[in-house]
Amino acid sequence: MDRAKLNDILATKESMVTMQDLVMLGRLTMKYPYCSLFWVLGAKFADLIDSFNKEEWLRKAATYTSDREYLKEHLAIAREHLQREKQQQMAKSEKSYDIITEIDSYKEENLSSNPTKEELINRFLKIENPKIAKDESSEENENIDKAIRKSAKDDFKVVTETMAKIYLKQGNKEKAMQIYQQLMTSNPKKSIYFANQIEKIKNS
Repeated sequence: MDRAKLNDILATKESMVTMQDLVMLGRLTMKYPYCSLFWVLGAKFADLIDSFNKEEWLRKAATYTSDREYLKEHLAIAREHLQREKQQQMAKSEKSYDIITEIDSYKEENLSSNPTKEELINRFLKIENPKIAKDESSEENENIDKAIRKSAKDDFKVVTETMAKIYLKQGNKEKAMQIYQQLMTSNPKKSIYFANQIEKIKNS
């Protein structure tokens, strides 16, 4: 008999037992009918998978084993292990379900269709920095808060055409035109192009 195969059979977890394992043990009992180990394992596997012939396996195991108390105890321990493994699997699936439920139940605050810079910054701070460290001084926090709110109210010092397009998509034509006007002064070579863009916005 192949020792590696026997070790695999002995190492099989209760929850991993299949009908194929029981069939293999059936063949082994035919080849080695006086080996009580195979009969005991067969009875155990048949009991774990609730095989139709588990009673027959149990009778044969009781016949071939010298210690019936050991057989009874062995089967009881196997059932306990199987029950424990099932409970652990259920606990894992419940935990993963809880995480999925939590993710699905998450709802973001509704922003207005045309959010202001201040709204976006406040939203960003809530998501990225929900808690402020306790050891930071309140004065420092106030200074940071003032700086953020000031930057939200101030116009952009550096402007790009992409910013104008974003404002335009948001429906803020006035702001888009202001950016194009700033671009005309900062980039005179393309002033005609930017002027045309302003005209297009006015006529749209």
